[in-house]
Amino acid sequence: MPAKKNTMTRDAMLFLPAKVVEGLLVIACSSLYTHIFTKSAVGAFGIVNTTVQLCYLILAGWMANAATRYVGEEYHKDRGSALFSTVSTIYLLICGAAAVFSGVAAAVTRDPIWIGGAFMFFSYTIFQILNAALIQLGRMRASIVLSLVSASCKLLIAYLIVHGSSNYPSPAPAILANTLSDGVAGIGAVIALSIPAVARLRYFSKPLLQKFFAYGVPLMGVSIAVALLNMIDRYLVTGFYGQELFGVYNSNNSIASGIFTMISVGIMRGVYPAVLRGWREGGVNAAKPLLDQGVRLYLLIAAPAVAGLTAVSLPLSRFLFAEGYDAGASVIAYTALAMLFMGLTEYANKAYELEQSTIHVLQNSAAAAVVKVVCSLALLKLCGFTGGAMGSIIAFAFYFIITSARVRRRFLFHVPASSLVRIVVCSLLCGAAAFACTLLPFGNLIRLALAVCAGGLTYAVTIVLSGEAKAEFAAILARLKRRL
Repeated sequence: MPAKKNTMTRDAMLFLPAKVVEGLLVIACSSLYTHIFTKSAVGAFGIVNTTVQLCYLILAGWMANAATRYVGEEYHKDRGSALFSTVSTIYLLICGAAAVFSGVAAAVTRDPIWIGGAFMFFSYTIFQILNAALIQLGRMRASIVLSLVSASCKLLIAYLIVHGSSNYPSPAPAILANTLSDGVAGIGAVIALSIPAVARLRYFSKPLLQKFFAYGVPLMGVSIAVALLNMIDRYLVTGFYGQELFGVYNSNNSIASGIFTMISVGIMRGVYPAVLRGWREGGVNAAKPLLDQGVRLYLLIAAPAVAGLTAVSLPLSRFLFAEGYDAGASVIAYTALAMLFMGLTEYANKAYELEQSTIHVLQNSAAAAVVKVVCSLALLKLCGFTGGAMGSIIAFAFYFIITSARVRRRFLFHVPASSLVRIVVCSLLCGAAAFACTLLPFGNLIRLALAVCAGGLTYAVTIVLSGEAKAEFAAILARLKRRL
């Protein structure tokens, strides 16, 4: 078991630096868009991007989850021939449905931007599904390279299309950049998985489709509920305050959500394959210790991220975005806390996923989605456009609490109280040191740089001195020594 924990930690530490780079590229992309597009265009792109992600969760999320769950087993049977053939067939049908939806949307709104959104959906979906398959099959380096290529191209292509101009009035270059970037990465994943050599429409498997349905159909409801949890505030902000303020809201929201996505995905991609292998080999007794360790790793990184982002939200927003976007700086802090709860809930849900009892995930997420809608509506009226992010905190905290309470009947991760206290205290010290630097009488960039350095150094020193990160620190030193 210790060897498995070390392997899991190693995989997570391999992914995390790559996800940090990817996250920084995503942040740079959000920053660039505010400088080269008008606020209205930024808002329009945000709505299209949100809708693409929403359609992915509703139309393809169930299949993506099922394929990820079974790709390891199926690959050992026939190199994934039946699975990839079945997935390819379903993918083509989903793309057809998305094309119809986008055509109707374009006709109703008389805006061709939705046609571009359809192509963006095609490329986004294929890369998301196949990238998850790469992870489950242990193709870590291919996943990392393709993810970084996608993130880099989204930044570069948009800049090249508009020739570095400012106040570009249409979101079309951003949509094209995202479509091409995910398309290139998706084709790379197709090649890395050797799909052209093994997938044929005639190898479509009805038994495997039934297996997908049994596992994935309940997740369709989950996908809808999770989509509401993650995205309903964006539509509500647009409805209440229009595209320009939504552009401000969404740009600041993307900073915290981007950072936490890289943290959650970076760690989960190292943790979940190990937990799944442990579950196959030894059930709960083998899987739970690995899950416990994964949650502890998550908190070691996510907790100081919340404290740090809260402390530097205002100077960070002023540094990254064009003038006027700092009005939504508090959204960074609110979203960070909400995402912390969301990440913990993902770990709590693993018991349901491993036991293939996804109906409970649907019930819990649906209840949280209702809380999100009610709270967001109320707080948007009371607190302005930042109220959408406040509603997210309440909804995600509720989601975590209700999931934890119900999943205990099976098994729930456990983090020792002493570890939790040390992580929280060190994170608060990190935030305090960073915030103190934001009050210094220097320019915005200098204060931000000092805050990041002071917060990071404070956390590193205190977490090591507390003894909480002793094992991780030793592993990092050992890896550095091997490289040197």
